[in-house]
Amino acid sequence: MSSIPDRLRLLRTALTRRFIYADVVAMSERYGLSIRDVCADVEPFELADLTQGGKPPGLDFSALREAEFTATESYATGWSSEPTVGRFLARLTVARKARVVLELGCFVGWATAHIATALSRHVPDGRIHYLDHNPRYLSAATANLRRLGLDGLGVPHLGLSTDPRIQQSLPAKADIIFIDTSHDYEPTLQEIDHFGARLTPGGCLVLHDSLSAAGVRRAVHERRAAFRVATFATERSNGISVLWPR
Repeated sequence: MSSIPDRLRLLRTALTRRFIYADVVAMSERYGLSIRDVCADVEPFELADLTQGGKPPGLDFSALREAEFTATESYATGWSSEPTVGRFLARLTVARKARVVLELGCFVGWATAHIATALSRHVPDGRIHYLDHNPRYLSAATANLRRLGLDGLGVPHLGLSTDPRIQQSLPAKADIIFIDTSHDYEPTLQEIDHFGARLTPGGCLVLHDSLSAAGVRRAVHERRAAFRVATFATERSNGISVLWPR
């Protein structure tokens, strides 16, 4: 009898098609299931290498140590994207021969440094434009790029991705746009709509936390008709979704 309320809530979802992912997650966790159970330590390029017996390209990330990118604020520990995310973005940068990459929400520059490393090896005239609304994070990201000798490939921007004034300062077109900002539904939907229109032919949006964050998951779900969507799990079960315009 105790499952009747949950069954009624699922029935309401089926009848109304209302997106209540947070409710479904809460019900799943009561039965011992969690989104945090979905994890992986390889990204799609590495998966292809493993299954096809190929060898990965010569991208060396040994100089990038996650502990050195940790912010001083204790609450921010672990906010950097997972290692698979950085490696995937670097491999994607090489595969797409990207010359303009835009990162919305750089935190302290962990993913930024991976992208810049790929640019330095394969597209030296490329640039990574990285943005954060927190000046301390943006300064930390810039300092990390400088420490690694990659600052010449980066262009910092301070502000919110949804601010029209900031949007005007960003590149009009980009090959890859990585979104890792508020994770709330409305801002993420605005980012998909606005920055999706800035993609070059063959370009793509990449959204972090598309499994773990209900707002991101909902926004991606609601724009699936306009994009081809590919999603994969990451070490901390946060997930990545790649969106190509149809």
